[in-house]
Order: sequence, then C-alpha cells, then structure tokens
Amino acid sequence: MSEAEALGDSYLRAAERRQSDASDDKLSIVEYLDMREAYDILNRHREALPVELARELRFGTPRMDILTPIRNRVMHGRPLQAGDAEKAISACREFKSRFWPTMRDTLDKLGAQPEWEPAFNGVDRRYSDRILHNLPPFDYDDTGLIGRSQACSAIVKHLLRRREPMITITGEGGIGKTALASDVAYSLLDNPDSPYECILWTSLKTERLTASGVVEIAGAVRDVTGASQMLGKVLADDFRGGVEQLAEALHGIETLLVIDNLETVSGSEIVTLYETLPDNVTYLMTSRIGVGQIERRIPLPPLEKKDAQTLFRSFARVRGGRADFLASLQQETVEQVVIRLRFSPLAIRWYILSVESGRQPHPTLTDQDELIDFCVRSVFDALNETPKDILSVLYALDRSSTFDELAVLTDSPIDSLNLAVKELSAGSLVSQKPDPDDELISRVQITEAAQHFLRRVAPPPKANISGTLLREQEFKRSEERRRADESKRHLAPNVVRVRSSHDEPTAHLLRLALAQSRAGSVDRAQAYLTRARALNPEFWEVDRVEAFILSQNDQIEQASSLYRSALRKADHAGKAVISYYFAGHLAGRGHDVGAALPLAEVAHEYFQTADTAQLLGKINLWARNYEDSQVYLEWALENIVGRGRLRLIILTSLVDSWRRWAESILEDDRRPVEAAHKASAGFSQGIKELDSGAWDQRLAETLLESAKSFLRAIGELGIFPKEFNNDAVRILKGVKRHIVLFERCAAWHHFPGRVGSLYRLAGISGEISNLCEILVNVAKPKLGDASDVTSRGIVKAWRGTYGFISHPDHPSDVFFPGAVVQEDNGVKWDSLNPVGVHVVFEVDEHGKGDRPRANYVSPISVEE
Repeated sequence: MSEAEALGDSYLRAAERRQSDASDDKLSIVEYLDMREAYDILNRHREALPVELARELRFGTPRMDILTPIRNRVMHGRPLQAGDAEKAISACREFKSRFWPTMRDTLDKLGAQPEWEPAFNGVDRRYSDRILHNLPPFDYDDTGLIGRSQACSAIVKHLLRRREPMITITGEGGIGKTALASDVAYSLLDNPDSPYECILWTSLKTERLTASGVVEIAGAVRDVTGASQMLGKVLADDFRGGVEQLAEALHGIETLLVIDNLETVSGSEIVTLYETLPDNVTYLMTSRIGVGQIERRIPLPPLEKKDAQTLFRSFARVRGGRADFLASLQQETVEQVVIRLRFSPLAIRWYILSVESGRQPHPTLTDQDELIDFCVRSVFDALNETPKDILSVLYALDRSSTFDELAVLTDSPIDSLNLAVKELSAGSLVSQKPDPDDELISRVQITEAAQHFLRRVAPPPKANISGTLLREQEFKRSEERRRADESKRHLAPNVVRVRSSHDEPTAHLLRLALAQSRAGSVDRAQAYLTRARALNPEFWEVDRVEAFILSQNDQIEQASSLYRSALRKADHAGKAVISYYFAGHLAGRGHDVGAALPLAEVAHEYFQTADTAQLLGKINLWARNYEDSQVYLEWALENIVGRGRLRLIILTSLVDSWRRWAESILEDDRRPVEAAHKASAGFSQGIKELDSGAWDQRLAETLLESAKSFLRAIGELGIFPKEFNNDAVRILKGVKRHIVLFERCAAWHHFPGRVGSLYRLAGISGEISNLCEILVNVAKPKLGDASDVTSRGIVKAWRGTYGFISHPDHPSDVFFPGAVVQEDNGVKWDSLNPVGVHVVFEVDEHGKGDRPRANYVSPISVEE
C-alpha cells in the first residue's frame, strides 16, 4: 500500500512532522506516528497481518488505554502516577506471541533485576514542550505521587485563574510539599488552558535526609541572588545578572516561578523579589513557614491513613532487597508503623531506606531523632521566645487546648499570643481543629513531630513544665471553686457565670480581677479585665464584672455605661443577672432608686430567690415603699437556706425597714404610738439573732438605731403608756445582754441620753427604772491589779477545760484555757453555764498561730 492508503487519517499529520524534521536521515513515515496511532493502524489492517498477531492486536486493544498515557508520561518527562509501573508490566505481559521479542526480553530482565533501567537518551526536556521550563526530575517516580490528587487539582485551578499572585504550600518538613509543587508544575505543562509561556523552578534546599543521615547538597542555591542567576540561564546561557536583570528578561513573558524550600531565606528577600519582577510573573512556593504578607497559604496535612499504607507497601515493593518483606506485612502492623511515622511521606521513605540499608525495623521506628531534627529544627530555631513558650506549654499539657486556655496559662499579651499560635501553625508545629462541641472554637495541639522534637532533641526546662502544670491545676481549682460558689449562692458578688465550658478561661480571669479589686489593687484588676475582654469581647459577663468593679470604686457613669452594654449583649438569663447587679449599683451608688426598681423587679421575676427579694425589698425601702419592702424582705427571710451571711444581711435590712418606717410615721404623720410599735417589732426580730449567738456589728448598729427610734417615739408621748411596758423591758434587756457589742456602735454615743429621757418619764415601772440606771451608768469595770485589761467579750463556747470568746476585733474568736479564768469579781465560774457569760480579758502577745489566745479571763455580771 501507499503511505497515504496505509495511514489513512493519520497520514497528513505524520507527513507534516516528517517535513518539519531537520534531520538528514531518511526515516519511514511510521517513525512520525504516535504509539496509539501505530497500533490503531495495525488493527485497521488486521486482515493483512498474520492471524496470530491480528488476534492478539484485537484482544489487546483495551490494554492500550492503560499503556498509552503511561508511555506519554515517560516519553514527555512527566511524573508517573501511583501504580503506573505495575499496570504497565501487567498489560505488557498479556502480549505473549512471538512478535514481541524485545519486550519479552525487557520484561524478563526486569523480573530478574527490578532495579535495572533500559538506557534512554531523551532530548533536552526544556525545549520538548510548548512551554519553556527547567523542571527537575521528580524524586517520587518510583511510586508515583500518592494521596495528593485533590490538593494538586485545587492548586492547578488557582494557578489557572491567576487571581492570587502568590500561592505557598506550607507544611512540616517531609510532608510532601516539593513533590506536590512538582506535580502541579508538570500538570500545567500538559494543560491546554495553561496561560504560562514559561515555568521556572528553583530550589533553596541546602540539605537532604538519607538513610545514612543528613547530607549537604553540593552546589545548592543559598539566596535569591543565586536563584536569579540560575533562573536567568534558562532564558540565556550567558546570563550573569541579578534580580533586576531577571525582571527585564521576563518582561512580557507569562511566567510561573516555583521556589522550593522558601524558609531558608528571609521573607523580606521574597518581598523584594516580588516587588522587582514584573506583574506577569505568578509565584508558587513551598515553605515550612510561609512569607506571611502577600501569599495565599495552602496547608498540606499528613497523608490519609489509607494513602500512607499504600505508599509504604509500594515503596517497599519497589526497593526490594532487605526491605522487600515490609511490603507483605500484615495490615494491622503496617497501620501501626505509619501511625508512628505520623503519616509523613518522608518518614515512610526514610524508614524503608533505613531498613534496606541494614538497620533493624523496630529500633529504627523507635529512634527517629535524626529524622525529627531534620523536619523540625529549621522551623524551631527561627521562632522567637513567645512561640517557643507556647510550644512548651502545649508540650507540658500533652493535650489539645483552646486559645482561651492558653491565655490563662501564659502571661503573654493576647495579640502576641495570637500571632505566636499563627506562627506555630504556619510552621506545622501545632495543628488547629474545631472543637467537637462547638465548631466555631478551635483547639490547638502540638504536632507529633514537634512533640517528639521537644521530648528527644530540645526538651524545655523542667521549671517551665512544672510552672505550666501548676497554672493548669490553679485554673482547674478555680473552676471548681467557681462552680461551688455558684451552687451555694447564684448571685454572690464573686460568682461569674459561663454559657459553656469555653467561657471558663474568661471566667477565671474575671474572678482574678474581682479578687484583685477586693484586695485594693485596681490596676491589676484592670489588667485581668483587659485580657478577658481581648479573649471574649462579646461575653456579657466581661462588661458586667468590669462595671461591678468600677462601681465599687465610685466610677458611677462608667459603670452604668458598661452595665447597659452588658444588657445589649446578654440573652434572657443574662439580662436577669445584669439587672440584679445594675439595680444594686443604681440604687446604692447612683442613688437613682426610680431607675433601679424596674431592674430589680426583672431580676426577682426571673430568679425568685432570697437575693433578688432582699434587693427588691431594700430598693423599695429607699423609695419609701415601706409596706412593699416588708413583703419582699419577709419573703426573702422565709426562703433563705441556712444561717449564713446572706441571712444576716436580709435580717438587718428587715430591721432597718421597720425602723425607717417607724421614723417616717413619726416625722411625717406624727403618730408616735404606731411608730413605737413598728420600731419594737423590728428590734424583736433582730435581737433573737444576737441571742442565738450571732455576732454582727452591722445588725447591732441597726438594732440600736431601732431601740433609739422606739425610745424617741415613747418620748414624744410625754408620759409612758403602760401598753409599752413589755416592749421597753424587752428592748432594754436586749441592749443590756449584748452591751459589749452595742458599746462599739456609732449610735451608742446618743443612746444613754435616750435612756435618760425614758427614765424621766412619768409612769415607768420599777423594772424599767432599774434597767435605765444600769445602762446609763455602764462603764468599764474596775479590776484593781488587772487595770491593763482592755477587752470585753462574750463566751461563745466552752469545752469543759477550754473555751472561745467572741469579740469584734477577733473574727476567728479568742481561745482561752480554763486555767486562766479569774473569779475576783465574786462570780463563781463553776456555778455558771459559761456560754453567753460576759468576760473581760487580755490577749497574750505571744499566742501562736492565727487564733489569738487570752491569758486573763474574768467573768462579770451585766449589772456591773
């Protein structure tokens, strides 16, 4: 047949290729056919071929769909894909007839010597494509690039769109950044939609890891100037210039510049390169850290488990020899090995090469120090102190942590902490994943490579680890106390609420701020508030606590503004909490009971607790709504649990309500009888608490004021009405019983005068007269030699051989042994039930511990 008749539709293209060939050799036109074209032509003329060959060609046609793309990748210098070698050999072995002697010999030789490669003299690949390039040979061709197809496709799409001038593939050392960049670049060479006329590659890698250790790369490019000269030689063999000359050479040429291993130069050098080269240059970088200013980062994670196992078996199978047995390990064993190798492509290859070189499999898996040092050292050494401190904290915790937790475990400013976490994440030393309970919250965790590096290569100081663990324990204890405080009294001043566990670090900082405020350190309190606000600016408790602290320090307007801000941010439950504190602020500090009252009503309607009822009662009291005040305070007293501090506060408010109501009636309506009844009622309620053993100065002050109000109202009548005899006796006896406490009240200064006025009223009984004389003449007892005794108290407890004395100057009570009791005032100690007995005593200056000790105790009668 003629050439045209034999080749059919393939003739014209083959003829054009032959005509354009500058070679002097006269070659057959079939030399200018593609592999698939030649096969199809034979298939088309099967009737002219030997029967055996014709049959084999027909049955082998589907195998050409496998072989042709593999052949094209080989002949055009493209990276092989995973499984290419196995597929090619399997397909070729199906051609078994006598017509394939060369192929049969090749297969036999490969079977005998898997490492053998046939000689191949290819042309200069820079000029074999329509795109000028200097892409290097790929170092993963033995297995193909496994597990990165999606990442490759995504990056290729970005580079085809050219919306971002610079893309950086980031990830830890050995994760496969270089291989992925190479695959992307080769993919663009064959893409018909590629906008690039030139693809230039330069690597700044100066060392590589082998089975025998880290070795320097001879002739490695070490800076941008050296890279520019190397890149320029792709365009002109005599290029000797720098970055400016390279910019001129690339002007007008649509170029993709690939720079591998960027972390070996400074970010400023890359920025200078970017600003100098023309706008028609697009950049693809690989880096463990990144540039950090003008790039779009694409983090490259470790391989998926399945892909890591595939790489492990494929590479072990390719290497053969001593490592061949690794390819046939059980699935569970391979899985455990790739897990311990952190699904890292470099680690997997290093391990198999190490075993191939003669190292034992298990010790090699255990001792990865050299590998980890190679992967992590350059990034770790480039860190400043703050990221290293954060890495040390995460290493000590040995668990993932939220950013907010890191903030309470370190002293770093929040902005510096944020930048440090980003830097560590960019360097693949930490990973960030969404919290299982809240996808909007990220958890930060040290990577296995970084953890291994710190454990085996560069361990943090033990003091740093101990300090971190102590702060973590303090944080946990603080949270336990916060929950306990909230369960005891939901609206106590030191309670900070949380919406979820993610608010706990903020709550810890707010509690520290409250503690510093109570201690008088406003500046330190503000520092904690600032950190809490930087962490959780939209959390209403931050505004609420700061408002509370400002209110305590008389910054009224600022506190009010923050309370309003908190109300805007809060949910329904939060608004009730804020309303409670805001109402207390407005009424107590701002003296605006009109604005406070509706807020207090909102809080009580929601919570219905003794706290909210007490506040609502006090605000009604200050608003002179005495009847409403009584209702809420009585309700609060009935619904309080236990006999703690809150009960005393409520009772004191109730006594004060009775007293103010009495004075209002006396002053505004001139009804002294009704006023006396109300003052007496308040005193009767409060004195029972003192009789039960309570020792509270504020309650005593309020009771004494109530007693004065009663005496004033009686005095207004001009003559003592007998109906008040029992009330007067009860009040005077109550004051007498607790005179030690009442003497210390501010109201005591005028009380004897009121008693004297009662004494002078006509119609008083003898019992009242006697009580008045005792109270008016009360004075410190004369003790002869014991004139230096300066304290007077009440026996709170007696244990048979020792006891305790209540005294307002000593909140922890005063201890005394029975041996120091004196009976020189005529009072026999043995004849008394000592609890409740009034005594004078002096404190031993040499007492040990926090509790003071009395060395002289003398019982006295109240009549004295």
